[in-house]
Amino acid sequence: MKPTIRQTTILCLLLCAGLLGNPSRAQAELQPNQVVILANAKSPESLAVASYYAAQRGVPTTHIVLLDLPLHDNLTRQEYEEFVVAPLRRTLEAKQLASTTRAIVTTYGMPLRIEAPMLSKDEKIWLAEAQSLVKTSRARLEQLQRTFERMTPGSPKIESLPTNSAQEILEMARTMALLPRVDQAWRAALQQIRQLPQPESERAMQELLQLTRQYGGWGILLQKEMGADNPTMTAWRRLLEQTSPYWAGLGRGPIRSQRQLIYRWAEQLFGVRGALELASAEVDLLTYSYADASLDSELSFLWWDRDLYPVAWRWGNPLFQDSDAIPNDLPTLMVSRLDAPTAELAKGLVDQALQAERSGLQGTVYFDARGLKAKGATDTYGVYDQSLRDAAEVVKQRSEYRVVLDDAEATLSKRGSAPDVALYIGWYRLRSYEDAFTFKPGAIGYHMASAEAITVHDRSERGWCKNALERGITATLGSVGEPYLDAFPEPARFTALLLTGKYSLAEVYYLTSRYVSWRMVLFGDPLYNPMRGRSRPAADSAMSLPVPPSERPFGDPPTRLAQKHREQQDQTARLVKHLLDAESGSPKPTR
Repeated sequence: MKPTIRQTTILCLLLCAGLLGNPSRAQAELQPNQVVILANAKSPESLAVASYYAAQRGVPTTHIVLLDLPLHDNLTRQEYEEFVVAPLRRTLEAKQLASTTRAIVTTYGMPLRIEAPMLSKDEKIWLAEAQSLVKTSRARLEQLQRTFERMTPGSPKIESLPTNSAQEILEMARTMALLPRVDQAWRAALQQIRQLPQPESERAMQELLQLTRQYGGWGILLQKEMGADNPTMTAWRRLLEQTSPYWAGLGRGPIRSQRQLIYRWAEQLFGVRGALELASAEVDLLTYSYADASLDSELSFLWWDRDLYPVAWRWGNPLFQDSDAIPNDLPTLMVSRLDAPTAELAKGLVDQALQAERSGLQGTVYFDARGLKAKGATDTYGVYDQSLRDAAEVVKQRSEYRVVLDDAEATLSKRGSAPDVALYIGWYRLRSYEDAFTFKPGAIGYHMASAEAITVHDRSERGWCKNALERGITATLGSVGEPYLDAFPEPARFTALLLTGKYSLAEVYYLTSRYVSWRMVLFGDPLYNPMRGRSRPAADSAMSLPVPPSERPFGDPPTRLAQKHREQQDQTARLVKHLLDAESGSPKPTR
């Protein structure tokens, strides 16, 4: 009998996680001497939690760093940079811990959120310029689309591509929805003209060449080999080859100098669409409506200066299992939080983790799905709901745990309906904790709903994280604002790696989380590994496990940071030099 699609999916999950075979090389998870603990100097309880964790886990006391911070949940971006980033970097360098620290533990008493930055005077000007350019460029592209469509009378109109809610807030997403329509209209016009008889075809092609250069610049003419090969085309080809390595580097921050020069040549080389893409990216970089983050997620980029990555939105997690490592990139740290409604409960997260490691994590595994069927790869709700069902199959195949899968729309809500929880993943009751769970020591669980970690200290808070921590969960995660569903670890990925016993809690979380510099936060002991030495023996296989984040090449972060700044400055300087040379010589920009 052929395997079903569902069986094949489960098999792929197990193979990709390396669960069906021994790893091809030794795996070493996160170690205590790779951990640094942060405490708030204004809070004796914060220091007490930090000291307790260090003593219980064997983290050297020299790895405790005191920071002088306000005693509330929010920090401004300026406070974060002045009172967290700068002193923490100095301390790690002074203690010679910069090159060995892979994980940071934030503790009870540490702020939870970072507010969005305030735009500087220059940034306000740049944003207004980019917004104006987006508006005019989009209008020009829409006019070009209509012109292309007039060249192909009778062809069906091209509809806009749908975007999901997470994308709709981004200017670049709106641009990416427009460009395929214009491109399709241009291709249809090109095909139509090539079918015309001479000399009508030649006259129409000359008109199309002019329109094409407006649309995609000299780049598209050269790429599609449109037009005769002559000295002018050769000169443009040379300029494109010289500058192509430097254009991509403009995407991480706003254009701070030679703005008119760069935008002028972006249109010459890449047309109106190139200028629109550049301006759309800049609008997104400078629109700080979504630039708030959890302190912990932002700390993952401790060694990244603000001008080296966009803080205005979320950033792809370099430690994510599917991410390709970028050689010599700045390091990404893992961050986890020992925090709860009280300092004693925060200490209890450590005690419960150690107890489960000694005696094994006991109890039942619960997955609360909603019966949704994925309509495609972009149907995030359907994909995640299927992942809950897949996770249930993974646990059944790879462990002795009793598994309860609820596949109905309603959530687990009745008191006592989920006793003896070892692991729980489910959704979706927004900021309204349902007292259905009793947690075994060491229990891990998360609830996929927005803003479940806005606070863990407010007595009236109804969100998942505060209430689950208060009722004895050992590790959980949530968000301090709207994270969008794909910011949560996919349940099957998270569960599969957890069951291997080869990774600590923090490593499982970072291997399965897509974003950093965002709104998510992990609560629990980052060293916690309840399955260490307890995973089911595996059959022979050549598949290997993902490299633990703690083993990735790290180098010396301060040296890498200085090098990255030099590279960025050099990249921009080289681009500007090429463009200035071109402007003073040949080819010259046309009007």
